[in-house]
Amino acid sequence: MYSQIRNISIACIILVASGGFFQTAAADIEANKALVVRLLEVHNQGNLAVADEVFATDFVNHDPSRPNVNDLKSYKRWVVENRTIFPDFHVEIHYMVAEGDKVAACWTVTGTHQGEFMGIPPTGNQMTLTGMNIHRLAGGKIVEAWWIHDTLALLEQLGVMTPTREDYTWSTPSQVTGDPGDPETNKAIVQRMIDEVMNQQDLGVIDELFATDYLMHDPAWPMEVKGPEGFKQWTGAMFEPFFSDSAFAGEDMIAEGDKVAVRWTWSGTHTGEFMGIPATGRRITLTGISIHRFADGKFVESWASYDSLGMMQQLTAPEWPLAGAWINIIPIPDLGDIVAEWTVSPQDLRGTNFISVTRLVTPEPTVFGSFPDADHTSDHIGQTVKTGLNTYESTLIGYGTKKAELPGMLPEIVYISVIYAKAQLIDENTMEGKGTHAFFLPSADADGDRLPDEGREPIACFPYTITSKRVPMLPPCVPPPPPEPEGE
Repeated sequence: MYSQIRNISIACIILVASGGFFQTAAADIEANKALVVRLLEVHNQGNLAVADEVFATDFVNHDPSRPNVNDLKSYKRWVVENRTIFPDFHVEIHYMVAEGDKVAACWTVTGTHQGEFMGIPPTGNQMTLTGMNIHRLAGGKIVEAWWIHDTLALLEQLGVMTPTREDYTWSTPSQVTGDPGDPETNKAIVQRMIDEVMNQQDLGVIDELFATDYLMHDPAWPMEVKGPEGFKQWTGAMFEPFFSDSAFAGEDMIAEGDKVAVRWTWSGTHTGEFMGIPATGRRITLTGISIHRFADGKFVESWASYDSLGMMQQLTAPEWPLAGAWINIIPIPDLGDIVAEWTVSPQDLRGTNFISVTRLVTPEPTVFGSFPDADHTSDHIGQTVKTGLNTYESTLIGYGTKKAELPGMLPEIVYISVIYAKAQLIDENTMEGKGTHAFFLPSADADGDRLPDEGREPIACFPYTITSKRVPMLPPCVPPPPPEPEGE
């Protein structure tokens, strides 16, 4: 009898505790949403003081349309620029989906073009921009954000690109309702769609997963997407005959109530005519965010936003060669610029793999006093790999050494230096990017191959931004004529 009472008491305690946990989790989600909503004060009113309140000091921003807006300082500068170019800049949030430490939002921006934008002089045109973002929060602050918006539509409305559509807004919401289902079940349905439809290209699964009155909202798509057949058409644009080797990856999934938000990346090789563009053979990468709504266990409505401008640029932009000699410039706050010579040599005939060698013009072996024993730093050597149209990733390794204490002995390694960079050719002679510089102690190389062992953490890791300039053919100097011999 006593044990039964004890078990019942424990069960009640667990239920009460669990109830408290779920209430706390729900409260955290609502608090996270409220923090994201406060961003409207930043964008709609230009209140940068609020930005300092809601963002962490080490905030990281990801936006394929604005790669240079990557931290809090550049984010605030971007807000000021927006409100200068579009003085009546206004954001309206339509839907939010929150789970754990993340909040996804679907929104619309409106404004009047009154200042120069991307080299475009003021037009006075009204603009409408749709998009989505996901914010990650920690400790009551926004620490990271991912953005996707229809920049192609913005350029069309400003008159610099031929219009591809008449309406730049989200279409009228569906009125279909039903059992919202369980968030985890809804996530499983989305994952099945990714696995079987997007990656296995089994379009028959769409008939099973999508309601007959399904509706998609995609301002960038030139036609209406309704029912399973409409989604088949929309999805088919990513498959053959337009693109081969199609691959779709769900990078993040957030579920709440009847909605699931997905941050995704799609890639494919352009092997057939697409939107009037002949096959280029280029590998295209497209990032996006979608929000799906469920009723009675089926997709009934979706909102999709993706980097359509980036896709068109990848299909039409010129491709520039990487191999050659470059000068790297890395600004160090309060200390000046690190300057390095960088040589890139092709390793294959396809132009996808390269050997990289970089040498510091002004070496600082001690790394500004971090390794006082070091008196020499080696060149860095490694691999550079093409990841897309004019985009590359590099990993290089070098060493800091000190002279041996005894004559005739070899220098001793003080640290192992590993440089990672992700960069893009802006034009034929300019490259911009960012990366990290990690430092390992020799003890991180237990197997003696002079590389850090897998899983070992660096003792220091620094982020950086970089600009590279190709070394051109420079004109020779004109020496002065030799002096006339004396006495003549």
